[in-house]
Amino acid sequence: MNHTSPPRSGVVRAHATGPVHRAVTRLVTELERGLTGRGATALLYFASSSYDPTVLAPAIAAHFPHTVAIGCSTAGEFTDLRNGTGGISAVVLPDDVVTHAAAALGDLGEDPGRGTAAALGALERLTHSQLRHLDTARHVGFVLIDGVRGAEEEVNDMLGNAAPLLDFVGGSAGDDFALRSTWVAVGADVSYEGVALMVCRSAAPYRVVKTCSFTPTGQVLRVTRADPASRLVHEFDGRPAAEAYADAVGLAVTALDVDVFMDRPVGLMIDNHPWIRTPQAVAPGGGLHFWAQIMPGMEVEIMRSGDLLTDTRAVLRRARLDLGGAAGAVLFNCGFRRLEMDAKGLSPAFPTALDGIPTAGFHTYGESWLGHVNQTLTGVVFGSSAGRLC
Repeated sequence: MNHTSPPRSGVVRAHATGPVHRAVTRLVTELERGLTGRGATALLYFASSSYDPTVLAPAIAAHFPHTVAIGCSTAGEFTDLRNGTGGISAVVLPDDVVTHAAAALGDLGEDPGRGTAAALGALERLTHSQLRHLDTARHVGFVLIDGVRGAEEEVNDMLGNAAPLLDFVGGSAGDDFALRSTWVAVGADVSYEGVALMVCRSAAPYRVVKTCSFTPTGQVLRVTRADPASRLVHEFDGRPAAEAYADAVGLAVTALDVDVFMDRPVGLMIDNHPWIRTPQAVAPGGGLHFWAQIMPGMEVEIMRSGDLLTDTRAVLRRARLDLGGAAGAVLFNCGFRRLEMDAKGLSPAFPTALDGIPTAGFHTYGESWLGHVNQTLTGVVFGSSAGRLC
């Protein structure tokens, strides 16, 4: 079954379920119907790990041979009309939204730095420019990263070094919480330990959005010993990290579990905004494993969860009003936010929080923008054609 209502202008999004060839046929039919004769400059798609990417990616590429396409596996898929698992969501950025696009695939398996550098080099050859020299008012980047290897920080650092002022926004691929293997794709090519990069030249202004629906409690923990490469904090304030964290949230160490970690993550405060790091597990010796790096010397605050749907709607509405209208959005929502919505019975209402903006996205294993974060929604909202750039 697929759900979509194509707009006459702006992005075109669709969702489909079922066996791979049937799902692709339905997806493509809806996308082509929504294009109404416009050219499809770029395509992003997000698929359940139940689909074989070596079948899915070539099938989508064959249907859109002149379109730059990237995709990845997920922990759930959504549009502004549907939120669920086990299907495929997709968004086409037509030529009235994006005039040019380029994409490259990098292999992170043996050396994440080398694989990311290769993808960046390929992008620069395709755009005929160093990324740092692109007009950041007209260009925006998307990044899809393998979600189980733990290379997100290195990839994001390299993106920042290559193009300090260019926004790269995206998420870590999922595998429906199996935590075994994810994939990313560019065109018909697939990598199970890779990064997919896309750069788009926008026809209208855009805004990057970020919301995490958490507020600080004022309880501060200082990292006094950590191993960032393994995302392990050994000590907060000179004490075993699990013990210090448990005291801060008012629980015994033995009571710490995934529900506590999701409800009370820590946040690195930058300009009064939290950048979330979620604990993963208590480590042998009393440390805490996290889903994102925390550096020695950092001060983080215990967070308190808020109203996820209201906060999401508010940040998207602000972006739309700022742009004077929205042609559509591509969004990356943390899988833990999906689990929170599932637990609270909010998942069916999530599309309503997208404020009527034509949208497609997926539930991720981590979000990217200026770094790697957890329990956050990031994305790009494109302005309406009325605000086209000259």
